[in-house]
Amino acid sequence: MAESKSRNVVVTLKVGKSDNGKNAALAFSCGLSALAMGHRSVVFLTGDGAVWGYKGSADGIAVQGFPPLADMIEDYIASEGRVILCSVCHRTCSTGGPGQRSATEKLESAEIAGFATILELAADGITMSF
Repeated sequence: MAESKSRNVVVTLKVGKSDNGKNAALAFSCGLSALAMGHRSVVFLTGDGAVWGYKGSADGIAVQGFPPLADMIEDYIASEGRVILCSVCHRTCSTGGPGQRSATEKLESAEIAGFATILELAADGITMSF
């Protein structure tokens, strides 16, 4: 039997609340699946998807067939999944503009990083996008 190799699974989530959390549920489900398979997982939040990197953003959102989104995100983080919030989106898209401080706190474990970090992680693994 072939030896199993742990890989980076980079899941890019670029959809916000416009679909009532469907793509977010799929992205975090994918990340949880990767972790369950013994891989390292990163969910990269960019564009409109950056909204999911802030406390309370998933509260009250449940997609048919999935656990509540807030629970999925919590389980993903508790399972050592990484959440990376796009550095540009954190400064602009989700806060209102450059130099403005966000009224909402980011998830405690969310890292702030840019495309170079994501490309480095993806180079040693596989990618999915939602």
